[in-house]
Amino acid sequence: MAHRQGGKITRSHTTAIELSAKIVDFLQKQELVTKISLGPIEVHGAGRGASWTVKIVDESRCILVASSQSGTVQQIRFYTGKPQEVKLALARFIRDSGWGLRFGKLV
Repeated sequence: MAHRQGGKITRSHTTAIELSAKIVDFLQKQELVTKISLGPIEVHGAGRGASWTVKIVDESRCILVASSQSGTVQQIRFYTGKPQEVKLALARFIRDSGWGLRFGKLV
């Protein structure tokens, strides 16, 4: 587990799973991102796979990123005035990193 705080990061949760930490580090470097909010870490099973998957979901005022790593899930919300540009940059970063990527609704 890694800790991320300060700068654009808000809220009381500062602990991030490894995948979320990499995404947060990327988002902090994006000039168009104004705020990042880490959600709590949830365990959805005991290591059901080694693959890393990221789901990007549009919400009314922000973009939700759900990162899944070995049965552990963490949500990250980020705020920007130009969501399409940041989503495209994030999607490229995720694909270039070799992680799974999905778009759509959170189930």
